[in-house]
Amino acid sequence: MKIYSVAVIITLFFVQLSVYAQKKDDNKVVKLQTSAHSEMCKAKIEKTLAYEKGVIKSELDRETQILTVSYNPVKTDVSKIIKVITNLGHEAKEIIEKKEENKKSLQKQEVKKININD
Repeated sequence: MKIYSVAVIITLFFVQLSVYAQKKDDNKVVKLQTSAHSEMCKAKIEKTLAYEKGVIKSELDRETQILTVSYNPVKTDVSKIIKVITNLGHEAKEIIEKKEENKKSLQKQEVKKININD
């Protein structure tokens, strides 16, 4: 009976661990350009988003005013996150990075590195 109980507990532990790993991979990250610039604005936004359903982590870079938010797309979306920030009195706009432009800029950087080394 004890062996059976231990086996059940171990099985449940591994099932829970695999479910957690799957959920973590499903998270998305969005970058938002904000109007927040002070330490007080940063604290207010990050604290409020911490209580928002589906938001996992948020971090505001005060210098660039870019807010990076990791969230669960099943529980929330970008428009809801932006609404929370605007309700706090700040502007927020999603930064959409174009993959092709990023690839081209990376290729240019690689060419520059090669030229510098020669």
